[in-house]
Amino acid sequence: MDEGKNRAVDVPGAWGEDDSRVFVEFGRAMVPGREEIERTLLDLIPADPDEPFLAVEIGTGAGWLSAAVLREFPESRVLGLDGSPDMLRAAAERIAPYGDRAELRRFRLEEPSWTDGLPPVRVFLSSLVLHHLDGGGKQDLFARLFDRLEPGGALLFADVMAPRTERARGYFAAAWEEEIRNRSLEIHGDARAHEFFVRERWNIYQYPDPIDTPSTLPEQLRWMEEAGFEGVDAFWARAGHALLGGFRPGAA
Repeated sequence: MDEGKNRAVDVPGAWGEDDSRVFVEFGRAMVPGREEIERTLLDLIPADPDEPFLAVEIGTGAGWLSAAVLREFPESRVLGLDGSPDMLRAAAERIAPYGDRAELRRFRLEEPSWTDGLPPVRVFLSSLVLHHLDGGGKQDLFARLFDRLEPGGALLFADVMAPRTERARGYFAAAWEEEIRNRSLEIHGDARAHEFFVRERWNIYQYPDPIDTPSTLPEQLRWMEEAGFEGVDAFWARAGHALLGGFRPGAA
């Protein structure tokens, strides 16, 4: 995402409402394999289909993932967190059919206090959010989320990964742009999402932005293990994006 785009005036360098409105419109086309990400996340949630549990989505965006959990697990409850009023409005519209099983709250990812007071959580979910924390911030978050999980619970998140070499950076940049070109045609019937992506220089592998601080895949797997997670793995990857997860050990 390019530094020149309009940002929130109260948080210099932060994601702004213009970004949110664009992502509500084009987000599905801009995320490689979003349907595969959704299916993989749902398959990895450690719960039976008819089991009651609490899921917390970190950065709920327009609510597509929260809605998928509520649909697939009819006894679940979801708490969706986001910092954008526009995103929260879009999410509220999408999850309205699920009534009081869903709750939305505004939060700031960078403030550790948002995890205070959470009841035991079965699964923390996130898509394209945690790269806004630097390495130390991710390590701290993984430890705090581990402490809030039920025994046997999970942290599952999809995100952009930092490349380990310049060769990888070039590949990620080209592959991501090709994904968006194809998905824009498939989803919108034209190139509008791809044209926006190129024009506004949203490809962070070509145009690094100070608000984006992705970490490498191996680093994040190690940090989750250091926080106490077991079964840590990368379950899906494409065009610089990956889905990572780990599980809190079950009760003895």
